[in-house]
Amino acid sequence: MARVGLSILLALALLSERTRAKLPPDPVSHKISHDCWVPDYCEPETFYYRLCKLRLRTRGATSQSEYTCPEGQYCEELDCSHKCWLPPKCWCEKEGQHEGRMFCTDGGCFTHPSTQWGLCRPLPADHELPEHEHPEEEEPLLPTGFHFWTPDELLYNAKLHIDEGHQYARPRVPKGPKDEL
Repeated sequence: MARVGLSILLALALLSERTRAKLPPDPVSHKISHDCWVPDYCEPETFYYRLCKLRLRTRGATSQSEYTCPEGQYCEELDCSHKCWLPPKCWCEKEGQHEGRMFCTDGGCFTHPSTQWGLCRPLPADHELPEHEHPEEEEPLLPTGFHFWTPDELLYNAKLHIDEGHQYARPRVPKGPKDEL
């Protein structure tokens, strides 16, 4: 019986490590764990996150709400094959111990499912539009700078990550200590 309990604990520890395996180890943020986002590496100068309601019906072109995108942007959904939730607000820390890390609000994680909510992104330029041969098919999604990832879609909620190589992201290596004069 003790062997079974030990093997279960070992399996849970391995699964926990797999969840963090997407990011390199960082002693400053290794204990930060949330249900729908990770403290990913980001560039504070270029980071942008605005939640919007997919298929929001507003009357009149000037009608704005908290969940509509500003002029020159539109609401794009994020691809998710199982359980995904968008945090209400996210930002990139500009200074302090967690400088250059994405943080999101703690509360409200399970109030914005990715099936009904998306993220604002700039209207696409012509070169960003994919070739669309069959108009009856659904158009492919355009990149938002974010994606969902989980080690096992059937057991876990997917967590929000920043796309590697996107202008919001920075290389996934912890910054060293600042040089002081």
